[in-house]
Amino acid sequence: MNMNISGVLVRAYPGHLDAVRQALSALDGVEVHGADPDGRMVVTVEQEGEGSLADMLVQMQDVPGVLSASMIYHEFEDSGQQEAEQ
Repeated sequence: MNMNISGVLVRAYPGHLDAVRQALSALDGVEVHGADPDGRMVVTVEQEGEGSLADMLVQMQDVPGVLSASMIYHEFEDSGQQEAEQ
């Protein structure tokens, strides 16, 4: 099984931080790690298989109150390869 792990910087309207945090946290595989009062949020996305991170970024950008969502880190882990190396 393959795992995609991505770090995403989300910019939101400062007055909508709580609602945006709740909406993002409700998305499958999304975890919000922190937010600044100016609207910046640090988010990770974990997806099994070869799911499309681009689709997830679009979902995040469609959340009311979100200005942008930009991938800042990506790691692809092939668990079959890891098991073979051990």
